[in-house]
Amino acid sequence: MSIKVFNAFKDEDIKKVVKYMEDGAVIIFYSESVYGFATNGYIKESVEKIYGIKRRSKKKPLNILATPENFMNWCYIPEKWKYIVEKLIKLYWPGNLGLILPKKETIPDYVNANLDSVNLVCMDIVAYKMSGFADFPICVTSANFSGEKPITNPEEALNAFKDYIDIFLLGSESSRKQPTTIIDFSKDYPYILRETTISAESLYKILGVKISPIIHTK
Repeated sequence: MSIKVFNAFKDEDIKKVVKYMEDGAVIIFYSESVYGFATNGYIKESVEKIYGIKRRSKKKPLNILATPENFMNWCYIPEKWKYIVEKLIKLYWPGNLGLILPKKETIPDYVNANLDSVNLVCMDIVAYKMSGFADFPICVTSANFSGEKPITNPEEALNAFKDYIDIFLLGSESSRKQPTTIIDFSKDYPYILRETTISAESLYKILGVKISPIIHTK
């Protein structure tokens, strides 16, 4: 397999990688959170390739890269949460926050496990540019085999998946080393589905609204 490596900190390289994805390539890309898989959400075969490489259950949805400018292409905002969602995007994007919102029909069901919602992420400036350069939904998930620790090192990403993927958008070590905090706004009340670098306490101080973490029961 001929491996092509691109620089995540060069706009021209990001544009080239987006073009590869437009044509159906599955890539590995750098983010400040963790390294991830990405592809064109409109090409079902490519989406299924991510599920296959990652060994991920198709009952689990993939995420969609978005920006403050284009996120409404992929979702609706419930009117009662509009102010909070828009404030979170203004404060945290690009940043380590994912927002689950009711999805539009622009997101194929095979991308998000036939759910009525979609998790939108904009982890950093690289993710922001990738989404901004694309005219299709870029579906993403962490670059690791399901159940294993996400990868934060570029050499580890290259070595782990060079036999599966031939397009790499590599950067430095992922500085946060943690996936995004996720808030779900698709239900009657918002809740924190996953709490990492952005805590419930910090959200309360900023928003003046308590968003509680989900309680997991065995």
